[in-house]
Amino acid sequence: GQWTAAAQWIAGLNDNAFSSTLTPEQHAAWAAFSKLSASDWANLKRQYLDRIDIWRNRNLVDLPSRETAFYPFGGPDAANLLAFFPDARDYIMVGLEPVGCIPSNISGYTPDYFTALRHSLSSVVALGFFKTDDMRRDVTQSDLNGVLPLLLFLISRDGYTVTDVTPIGISPTGVVAPTASLPVPLVNGVTSGVAIQFNDARHGARTLRYFSLNLENSRLKRNAGATAFLKSLPDMMTLTKAASYLMHKPYFSTIRATILSKSRVVVEEDSGIPYHYFEPATWDVRLFGIYAEPIQLFKDWNQDDLKAAYAAAPNAPQLDFAIGYRHRGQSNLIVAVRKK
Repeated sequence: GQWTAAAQWIAGLNDNAFSSTLTPEQHAAWAAFSKLSASDWANLKRQYLDRIDIWRNRNLVDLPSRETAFYPFGGPDAANLLAFFPDARDYIMVGLEPVGCIPSNISGYTPDYFTALRHSLSSVVALGFFKTDDMRRDVTQSDLNGVLPLLLFLISRDGYTVTDVTPIGISPTGVVAPTASLPVPLVNGVTSGVAIQFNDARHGARTLRYFSLNLENSRLKRNAGATAFLKSLPDMMTLTKAASYLMHKPYFSTIRATILSKSRVVVEEDSGIPYHYFEPATWDVRLFGIYAEPIQLFKDWNQDDLKAAYAAAPNAPQLDFAIGYRHRGQSNLIVAVRKK
């Protein structure tokens, strides 16, 4: 029930609520974590978030459908979602990793816990995104027990106040509800998730919902509730980045079609939806940065039409931040706005 204090504690921002109950070892571990986390966050802001903020204010003004922001394939990367779409009211994130929980007793916050938390955040600090394989290992084979502590860390460090956290799920009929009101056992057709309520002085109360869900066609076909939920999504803004080129493959066509039908704005780099799906009759597309070819790991997903589009737009505005799998000065960004 102490979600504001707990989130501040996990983010390394404030230990006032718990300091009197800590052992000397815990005091020292949290203090070291707090200092290192402040440095990590400053680096993330300097390299990515502050630069995205400047770019967004120049290029994403007057967006349609500001209410809902959608981030599939993003894992617990709340920082980038909030950076690109800070004015949304409802945030929906989808990742493979389990929600998990945080220790309910202060004794659970051991030095190893804070070491594991910082380690799990290392890739997003250094690269701007979470590595899927590393994330799966970090949150299932360490003291973290899921992505909830990472979400609390990123939201709190970004200057927001967490006010409540509720376990939720998607019912077999596609209804999102608190876990306590859903069928038991939950494994019978229920997709697990979490709703985090947070606020700040400018925007007021908002909600971020994270769902642990595999978006492959065959998995969705066996999950009627998740399929119904995706169909019920409102008009939205969508972010995809470092998406492993999954939506280039035919067996991720359902989520690709969902994004194309529901989105009023799509912000992505070339690992998201292939360029040719943004038909000129439907979408206004703006290109940023440069495009050459995917990195070696994804070399099979080169897009000749995207390369030609960049060649035809030699004055595409450059990016001063890295996005996706490329370094700064090598990255691309595609903004597609649905025509009225």
